[in-house]
Parts: sequence; C-alpha cells; structure tokens
Amino acid sequence: MAIDENNYKVFSAEHSTNSLTKTGFKSTHYAIGELIDNSIQSALEDKKNKECNIEIIAIDKDDKLSKVIIIDDAGGMNPETLRKSLGVGKGNSTEENKKNRVGLGKTSKFGLGLKQASLSQCKRFEVYTWQSNKTFMSYLDTELMRTGKLEVVPKPQETEIPKEILDITKVKKSKAGTCIIWHDILIDQLRWKTSYGLLRNAEIEFGRMYRHLIQEGNAKIIISSYEEISKGVYKEKSSSDVRKNDPLFLMKDCVVKDHWSNEKQFDFVDEDIFIASNGSEIKIRYSVANKKFREAAVGPRNVLNSLCGKNSGVSVLRNGRELELNRTFLNQDLRDRFIGVEIWFDGTLDDLMGVDGKKQAATNFYKRDIEELAQDAGKEEIEYLNLIENENSDENLLIKISTSIVTRMNTLLKQVRGYRKGAQTIPGGSGSAETQGTNVVNNPDTETAGDKEWKEKSDAEKVRIIREQLENSGDENAATNANDIVGKKLRFHFTDVKLMPQILFDIELKAGIYNIKLNKDHPAFLSFFKLLDDLSEDDNEEDTPLKGLKLLLESWARLEDEATENTREQLQEIRFKWGMLARKFFKS
Repeated sequence: MAIDENNYKVFSAEHSTNSLTKTGFKSTHYAIGELIDNSIQSALEDKKNKECNIEIIAIDKDDKLSKVIIIDDAGGMNPETLRKSLGVGKGNSTEENKKNRVGLGKTSKFGLGLKQASLSQCKRFEVYTWQSNKTFMSYLDTELMRTGKLEVVPKPQETEIPKEILDITKVKKSKAGTCIIWHDILIDQLRWKTSYGLLRNAEIEFGRMYRHLIQEGNAKIIISSYEEISKGVYKEKSSSDVRKNDPLFLMKDCVVKDHWSNEKQFDFVDEDIFIASNGSEIKIRYSVANKKFREAAVGPRNVLNSLCGKNSGVSVLRNGRELELNRTFLNQDLRDRFIGVEIWFDGTLDDLMGVDGKKQAATNFYKRDIEELAQDAGKEEIEYLNLIENENSDENLLIKISTSIVTRMNTLLKQVRGYRKGAQTIPGGSGSAETQGTNVVNNPDTETAGDKEWKEKSDAEKVRIIREQLENSGDENAATNANDIVGKKLRFHFTDVKLMPQILFDIELKAGIYNIKLNKDHPAFLSFFKLLDDLSEDDNEEDTPLKGLKLLLESWARLEDEATENTREQLQEIRFKWGMLARKFFKS
C-alpha cells in the first residue's frame, strides 16, 4: 500500500498560513508602522534620498474599508530582493542585520516583517517596486497558500503601477520606490471598519511614533481617505500631513498648536544618562506642564486634557522611533498626564531591553517593585539598593533605571499637585460645598453639642484647631488656610490623610467644625476621589462632581453628629465596614 507522504508534512499549508496571519500586532497602525519603517530604512540606506515621502491611502467601498495602499519614494527593490522579501524565513544577511541595528530594521533578520504585517490585515497583498524606471510586481494570497496552490513566491513580473493609484497618490513617482496594496481586508478582525476610523487617530499614533524622524527631515507621512465610486474611480474624502506629536510637549509645530496658541506647553526638567555594559548610552529626558498650560487643560472633555491623556506614560524610543508608551510607571493619578518622560537607546541594546520582533515593546523595561525585590533577596530596601549600585549587571542596570524614573516622576507629580496647593482647604464662595453645608448646619432642626461649641469657642481657638488638622495632612499653608476658613465662618473642611487601610473616610468634630478626612491609603482615593477632583478641577465652581461627593460626606457627618450615642457608634461601625467592603471592590 502506497504511503501518502502529504500526511507526514512537518507543516501543513493551512497551518503555516494561519501562523503568518495571527501575528499579534497591537493594531492596524502598528502593522502599517512596520511598512513605514521599511520605507524609511530604505531611504536612509539610499544615499541619494534625504527625506522619504510616504502616503497611506485608505479606500472605502460600500461604507467599509476595502483597500489600503502604502506608497513611498525610497530606494525600491530589485526583483531578487522583492522575491526574497516575500519568502518566509528569508531574512537578511548577518552584515545587513548589523546595519539594521543602527537604523529602524529589526524584523528583517527574522524574515517576517513585510509579509507578517500585511497578512495580519488582509487576505492578499501586492508589492510594486521600481528602480531605474523598471517596475516589478509580486504578491502573496492566503487562500491560494492554504489550498497549496501557492507554494513558491511568484516570480516578479515587469509591469506598471495601476493608473488609478498614480492618479490619486500625492507621492510623486521618482526613480525608485515601492507601492504595497492590501486587498480583501480582514474587516472582522479590525478595530476600525472604515477609512475614517482607521485614519482618525493615525496622526496621533504616527506623529508620536515618528516625531523625531519627522523633526530631523527623514520622513514625511501623508494620510488620505477615499471612497470608491466605481471600479478604479475614487473620490477623495480627506488628506493631510502627519504632524509631530511630542508626549514631552517640547517640540515646535506639533498637533497641540491646533488647541493652544502659546508657544510653550511644558518645561524641560532634566536628562539622565546610564551606560550599558557594551558602552551604549541609555538617555532619559523629563518635562512637566507649565502652570498656564495645566490650568488651560481642565475638564474631561477638554481637548488638551485628552491629548495629554493619550500621550501619558514613558515613551520608549529605539533609534529615534517610538516602540510604545510604557504605562507601568504611572501613579494612578490623572495628573500623571502632565509629566513627560522618554527613554532613548539604540539597536545594539535590543536584547538588553527585550525589543520584540514587531517593534511594539521593550519587554524588559518596566517598573520594578523595589520592596518586593528586596524581600526576595532577604534584605532591607536601603541595603538592597546599595547592593545593586555596586554590581554592574544588566538586570541591575534596568532596576537602577526603573528606580530613577519612579523617583523623578514622584517628584514631578508633587510639583504638578503643588500648582493647586491648598485648593482642597480653601473653599470658594457661595456655591461651594463647604458653604452650602455650613448654611444647613447653622439652621438645624436639631441643635447638637457641636452647634453649641461652635457658638462658644473663640475664633482664635478655632484657627488653632483647624491649623493643627491641616498641618497633620501636610498642608504647607496651614496657618493661612485656617485663618481663611474661620474668616469665612465655615464649619466644614476636607483633608487628605493616611489612615488605617480599611477606613474610607473619617470625621473629626472639634469646636463645632467638621474635618472630613479622606484616606489616601484607601484604593477609592485614587480611583474615585482624585478622579472627581480632576474632573471638577476647581472647588469654587458650582455643580461639579467633587461638590456632589462633598455634600454627601457632609450630610453623613451631620447624621453622626445628630445621632444618639448608641446610634452614633452603630453608624461609625457601618462606616468602617463599608470602607472594608469598598476596599475589596476597588482592589478586585
């Protein structure tokens, strides 16, 4: 009986094809970014090409994305290189890979960049490339590959770029270049189903990824949207150049200019440099929002606030191209967005930093928990930090970098918070929660012992009590704020303090004045209290989210004050149990 050798293939055509299509790109933007990298790298290697022009064209048909075109005027490919670029596992030579370490290349050494990025987004793609006015085309098609009808990369055929593409592209055909066309888009797998959806955030993403390359004149990226009216006939919907999007907000002529007329947004803080074992530098730069910009970026629907939020995190740059925004270093405080951090390294540190093949992350770069590492080593924190300072291993270098970034960001966060120093303890006018609550308790249905004490205590005694409360909360302007509260005859104020982790909030009633203490160590503080604080931003404004929360807590404080002794104890126990339960909910 004859043996069917097909049953014993190491890889089936279907299995191999599925492996190529399921690549784990974070989004279509990252897949397109792989092709943009190839274009820029080609231009950098072509001595005649200073700036690489790249256009991304997204075409809709019947209100759905049907085709994506990426065209450039870079170095192009000869037929042999084109065919190799479409072959699985046909990476560059060792010498070529060394060159890629100083450019944008990385995936080329794995032989998967172009095809993996393309086949993750479409069923078929074609590559047109030209040098010396001769254009060649080849392609890959997953349906043909699955059925075994396409086992060899088609030999490139001399041809011409489709006229309908030349008619719409804004990249002028030069002596060399490449045009990639994605057909049969995998629409069900895409986050964005239309050209508008795909390109809406493209400027933000690509502007941030390639900001330094745009700044240095190495790349110009155009994004265009079209609708297919009939076969080969396209109507333009929008087109624009990608502008720089700097998460440090230090570059001129960035996207922020649409919403902020002042030239300066952030202030440069400092630069730290670490040296790896191979002698390469790792550079970290910091910036912080200036007060005027910070005050202008207020509210959840504020476009400046939103842009800062999209750019928050540590921008990880390899050879000047952003790999990711690392968010492990954020403090779970919305004001993190007003701190800019970027870390630079070159391609020789790919292994140290854990750069993945698709250039989407540096997996070895993340926030280290020093307390946990010290415990694992059986040492005190200070002892552990001294130990790693004196041992120059690569892992210790990453720990030192992490510790440095954490320290810097905590310091800058305090600076940002300081822009509004005292805002929580200086209530506003007639519309504030403190004033509104005071009006209620000054006209009570039931007079309490606190009401009587308020009438009996002198202003000087009230100032002393409030000042001590504010000092205990870390208020540097405690004396001034205490005088202000008493001067306005207010009976409520709020402080942020550290309490037992199970307590959500506590109430201190002295001299008829309610000090409502919000526990900074409770998870609800960052997840809820601070969120409302940032949404409200100004306690003097009426009808803000924070004012609503304050009124609820004030009414609870008054409830405890009016209760009998036994009932008050029960209410305090309920408050304690509520804090414990809320802690579980917020931490789950």
